[in-house]
Amino acid sequence: MLGLTSGSVLIYQWWTRKQELERLKSQLAYQEQEAHRQYQLQNNYLISTADLVNSYEVHAFFSDLLNTYARKFSKSKNLGISHLPLKFAGLYSELKTSNGYGEMGRCFPHQVIYPVKQKEANISLNRLYLLNKLGHDCYFTSNPQYGDYTYLDISFDKMIETCAHEIAHYIQLVKHDRSSCESDLVLNSDRYNAKLACEHEKFTQEIYQLIKQDYSLWERKWKKI
Repeated sequence: MLGLTSGSVLIYQWWTRKQELERLKSQLAYQEQEAHRQYQLQNNYLISTADLVNSYEVHAFFSDLLNTYARKFSKSKNLGISHLPLKFAGLYSELKTSNGYGEMGRCFPHQVIYPVKQKEANISLNRLYLLNKLGHDCYFTSNPQYGDYTYLDISFDKMIETCAHEIAHYIQLVKHDRSSCESDLVLNSDRYNAKLACEHEKFTQEIYQLIKQDYSLWERKWKKI
């Protein structure tokens, strides 16, 4: 009787494991099919983002967001920023988006000649974030159809994090007239400075938390564009 009971338990455990394995296989197959569908859609939608690249509403959204938190953060640090105005310089195409890596934002000083000679800081963002406006949270950098694929996170939250990252660069330009982050180390750039990179990471997190306080407000604005 004991042997029969033990055998029944083993059969039940085997059957349960088999059912769980089948469920996981089915779930994986669905995820792969969905990833491939999204990959096909994103390539079509990339064409649609052309209308958004020069959209006044899109530019106004980013200009407002970047300047709002640059001012808030600089004020919290008792740092004057009037000598280096911040400008949203638009959305660019980055062709090097392989292996799940891509430059998602840029911040750089720019010399303005007209109407007056002065410096300003330009922040621009990767055009791929516009795909988020069309319902995508991931940008596949290789075809999921072949099983092994990579992707970039282009969710709204990641876009906000990138904005915080670039604002931190701006704050450092204001404060030190130069800036550095861990990406410089990864890219083996001669601009890398460990002390500045550490400060940049700290600034990025603080600015990100500032934006998170109003997260739902900005998310609603983004969806209304």
